[in-house]
Amino acid sequence: MRRFWYVFLAVLIMSCCIGCDKQEAASAYQLFYLDSTETTIVSEAYSPANDSAEKLVKELIDAMQEAPRKQENKKLLTGDSEIQSYTLENGLLTINVGAGYLEMERPREVLVRAALVRTFVQIPEVEKVKILVEGQPLTDQSGKEIKAMTADSFVENSGKEINQYQYATLTLYFTNAEGDKLVPETRRVPYSTNLPLERVIVEQLIKGPKEEGHFAVLPDTANVLSVTTSEKITYVNFDNTVTDSILNVAEEISIYAVVDSITANCKVDKVQFSINGESDVTFREKIKLNQFFEEDFSYLEDDGN
Repeated sequence: MRRFWYVFLAVLIMSCCIGCDKQEAASAYQLFYLDSTETTIVSEAYSPANDSAEKLVKELIDAMQEAPRKQENKKLLTGDSEIQSYTLENGLLTINVGAGYLEMERPREVLVRAALVRTFVQIPEVEKVKILVEGQPLTDQSGKEIKAMTADSFVENSGKEINQYQYATLTLYFTNAEGDKLVPETRRVPYSTNLPLERVIVEQLIKGPKEEGHFAVLPDTANVLSVTTSEKITYVNFDNTVTDSILNVAEEISIYAVVDSITANCKVDKVQFSINGESDVTFREKIKLNQFFEEDFSYLEDDGN
């Protein structure tokens, strides 16, 4: 009889442990939103009721379209941009959103896209996510189709993980005394692995040069709202402080100091800028920002100068 109770207790303890493990696994999901400024991805813990892939996709879609628990957080999709249908086949989840999705400013859209992918790849059966808009493939601003994405397709700063640091040797571009040419400067920088290197580069440019004869290309009051990279395109979103201080530097030099610094150090082909999330603006009343900027070293000062 005593042996029976020992066996019974052992089974009971194992059952509790298994139940705890299942409960812990089930709650190990996050719902992703945008913060109050719509410049950063934030998350809230979520415990799903379903465990089959098809039902879990539907449950996450429904949950995302409810109001966030934290009042300051904002839903990714609203109104006619919400998910209308989906299919899951061979590890590929295809979600079809409404036409309103295309009305988003590009910096916000990239964050939304990253958050959608991160939401669904939590499901073990989902390896990649593809987005359609009214049944048509989502495209970038050059009209190129955006292929199926994984969580690794994006580099962005969530600012929520534990800091770890590493060093990078960067080639940064500042300007000469006249403000009409780029001059390179090499520095070794420690940075948090939570930050994308592209953001580190922009912040180093804001801090200004360290070498004599080099001058700032961005005001030290400039504030970076977000830096996100997808499909080898980096989206840099400043607030309007980037234009508050008028430096003795040509507008093109400020732009290409950032572009050339990013493309020289990162696997990036193009850079797009925005101010307060808007790209359809003019930088210092001269340069339209609603375009992609590519590496251009024609502004580089000659060694003989």
